[in-house]
Amino acid sequence: MKAAVKAWSLREASKLSGLPVTTAHRILKNFYRKGSIKFVPNLKKINLITLALMFPKLNIEYLPPFTMSIRDVYNMGHYTLVVGLVPPPLVDKYIDWFHEEPALIVKGYESIKWSPLSPLTAYNAKKETMIPIFDFHKYKKIFDYPVEKWDVGLKAPDVYDLVLFHGRLKNAFARPLKIYGEARKKDPSLPIVSQQLLSYHFNKHLKSMWAGNSALVFNNMKIVPVRIFYFEGRDAPLFARLLCQLPGAFSAVIDIDKAFVAGQFPCSYDEYIMCEAEGFDVEMPYPPFIQSSTDMKRVAPWLWRWIENGRWVFKEELRVPVLTRSHLASIKH
Repeated sequence: MKAAVKAWSLREASKLSGLPVTTAHRILKNFYRKGSIKFVPNLKKINLITLALMFPKLNIEYLPPFTMSIRDVYNMGHYTLVVGLVPPPLVDKYIDWFHEEPALIVKGYESIKWSPLSPLTAYNAKKETMIPIFDFHKYKKIFDYPVEKWDVGLKAPDVYDLVLFHGRLKNAFARPLKIYGEARKKDPSLPIVSQQLLSYHFNKHLKSMWAGNSALVFNNMKIVPVRIFYFEGRDAPLFARLLCQLPGAFSAVIDIDKAFVAGQFPCSYDEYIMCEAEGFDVEMPYPPFIQSSTDMKRVAPWLWRWIENGRWVFKEELRVPVLTRSHLASIKH
């Protein structure tokens, strides 16, 4: 896992771990039964922020361009969590599209994911499991820095970079030719290009947008639910970064003075998390939101269709359909 989060390719993961490629491939194949390796982008270089919106329950068939996910969540009632990758100048237009005021808005100028390299995660070889290190104050200085609010207009990567970026979001070790071939099956309007051109964009452009990988480990959601913590206050970014270092964390979306943290934290963590919060300027105005364990909603975003002449564009006709359980079954059939 430690090699995989630092590797650009499966071959590099093999080299870093000192294992044959076939062995590394077999280990990862087994790991994918209970976890996932995720491509982590430098979103500033792509000119997108992670925008997380919490609404009272939405019954909706389409979402605005730039939407990446939709989830049913509960917190003394039914809510809908919508997450998009949105250019900073288009954030207000994205929110206005819903014609409803969100209960919570977090503009993620910083977005991080858990890593097995985390200083607050240790491996217990005897028990063959990861264990948390509840010592936030020891590592407080490392993670105590201001959130950088940025806006570089509507500048966007080109279509090839975005196709490759989208493919790597789905598979952290996917190769460029396979990514582009699968994209053209879905969108035949994409031009036919040479392998040399794709390799150039892959190794020169996309790699410069890469910030490493994350390795997420999943539990049965009916036993350990996915919980989403919302924090406010001066230390909300700091506390979210620290919480995202614990095993069980998935990701954190961090704004100037507020943040969401999602993960499958065992209830045994609760006492320690609340105790660690003492001494931080942070509040939790809502109990943790619980993600539905039967949520089957999905979206199918095509990032490369939201650009024109090297700039991001917001077009109503490029809205994103919400795929429900029945839609997914018909597609599979």
